[in-house]
Amino acid sequence: MTISTTAYNRKNKAAGVKIWAVAFWLIVWQLVAMAIKQEILLVSPVSMLERWMELVSEADFWRRVAFSSVRILEGLVLGVTLGSVFGVLASRFSYVRDLMTPLISVIRAIPVASFIILALAWVSEKSLSAFISFMICFPVFYTNVLNGAKSVDQSLVEMARVFKLGAVKRFRYIFVPAVFPYLKTAFNVSVGLAWKSGTAAELITVPTGSIGELLHQAKIFLETADNLAWAFTIILLSLLFEGVCRGVLYLIERILKGR
Repeated sequence: MTISTTAYNRKNKAAGVKIWAVAFWLIVWQLVAMAIKQEILLVSPVSMLERWMELVSEADFWRRVAFSSVRILEGLVLGVTLGSVFGVLASRFSYVRDLMTPLISVIRAIPVASFIILALAWVSEKSLSAFISFMICFPVFYTNVLNGAKSVDQSLVEMARVFKLGAVKRFRYIFVPAVFPYLKTAFNVSVGLAWKSGTAAELITVPTGSIGELLHQAKIFLETADNLAWAFTIILLSLLFEGVCRGVLYLIERILKGR
């Protein structure tokens, strides 16, 4: 497990965002906006940031952030829970794996926009973002937990049986260390997808009090600064969610290593 986790951390560090790269693209954005000189087409990052600061000072901004965050978090938590549970069951029982395979394939194949329109017949507009986030995250966690279970060293399993370790200890000391790196990868992939799919659902269905409602209005009235300011907000929220998830996973990893 130590080798896999170390390799994973190195990969993440290598793939991290560099400050100079961000600065380069911000300068390019500023120059392009200055060259176009049409804010209806593209506002500068300075204008976007000014508009974002105005939005942050309004109480409605935080109400909408809370509205969308709670629902997307609900979908993420449900996707983590059920995806992990069914992943474990599929690794243990072949008939569960056979039943889940066509369902996972269908979920992955259907475009998000089509999925949103179909789901409107089953779920209310206010709950749709949670449902879509769940449906996007579920196959990611299911697949990663299943792959992690497949990576379990069978010699360790046999040794545990020889020494008559109970099911709980086998799960704790063999299964969890093998699956944990895959679970970390699933979180890194799913948080961004949850926000993308959740806000897309809000943009299409326009539930009252959501971020998607104002994104929809900004599109109709060609308010480019508002559009980019809300997009910037979504990016920040996604990064915040990722940071919290990484912090929790880091603590769990330290606990596992300590024991």
